[in-house]
Amino acid sequence: MSLRFKMTALLASLGVLTIAFRCLWLWQPDRQLLLHQAHLRAALERRDWASVQSFIDPAYADRWGYTRDTGIRDARQWLSQFFSLTIIVQPIAHQSSPTAGAVTERWTLDGAGTEMAAMVKDRVNSLQSPFTFQWQHTTWKPWHWTLLRVDNPALQLPAPDTY
Repeated sequence: MSLRFKMTALLASLGVLTIAFRCLWLWQPDRQLLLHQAHLRAALERRDWASVQSFIDPAYADRWGYTRDTGIRDARQWLSQFFSLTIIVQPIAHQSSPTAGAVTERWTLDGAGTEMAAMVKDRVNSLQSPFTFQWQHTTWKPWHWTLLRVDNPALQLPAPDTY
């Protein structure tokens, strides 16, 4: 074997090992949980409802009576009132296991919009308690996490379809 072939093989092997270690590091449950939380926030800020739907589990249910479909429908209505929207996050805690995780954050909304946007912003920003997001990991794919539930004891919402 020539020296050139040996060097090429060595560099290719190092490249493959680097990629493998990077994937193993990135696919750890703790990192995936925080990445999915950040990507959900970004999708909400962009009002990218197809992406938001892909993050939410079909079995989503919360204490206000929202399902995935009713939650997205009403969030679309509320957040469409913003011309620009930024979600400012104050992380409180997170915990994860290979099959589930929870992220607790205080959210502050910032942006411009209609009078309804100002009402939504005032309501969320006045909350003293943080939001808790419960995620689950259900497939063999390390990057497949879905949101099961959102909760904030201080937030009072009407049941879906009551307004």
